[in-house]
Amino acid sequence: MPKVVDVDQRRVELADAAARVIARSGIDGASLREVAAEAGWTTGALVHYFANKQELLAFTLQTSLDRRRSRLADRASLTPAEALSATLRSALPTTAETTLHWIVTLAFAAQASADADLAVIQREAYLDFRDTVSALVAGEHSPRDAAEQEAERLIALIDGIALQALFAPDLWTEQRQLAALDSGMRAR
Repeated sequence: MPKVVDVDQRRVELADAAARVIARSGIDGASLREVAAEAGWTTGALVHYFANKQELLAFTLQTSLDRRRSRLADRASLTPAEALSATLRSALPTTAETTLHWIVTLAFAAQASADADLAVIQREAYLDFRDTVSALVAGEHSPRDAAEQEAERLIALIDGIALQALFAPDLWTEQRQLAALDSGMRAR
């Protein structure tokens, strides 16, 4: 009897392998051969799941973004202020998973300048995150325009902290990242 394969799970496994290769070697280094080797597969097996590198890259970016979104779930029992803090904290590169997400996101940001499909994925992800943060800020009774401006300020704060943490992880420990975020949130 043939083995039943979960195609979606296999695609995620390959996207995870691609993310690791991208983190180590950049997008240019993420050839189908390198990704297949990272996953312990042959290139022939990989192309059964992805027609080409572009399809694999788009799926890798989307998978990373979906994981970030899943960390935003389950905030219903929190107050708007608690949910906002939890959402922003989960966006920082304080764990191996969130650091990998940031490295992949930055690699794709550079690539998206020359790839319209990737640019659309990143733009939609940003707007979705901005809407999430804006809704949490608005939940604290801020007018809509003010909530959007505050969301943009907070996202810029997260982006700045994250970049510093990626460039100098020994200086920007989890504790320092969270303290900088808390300080920036108090400035509201």
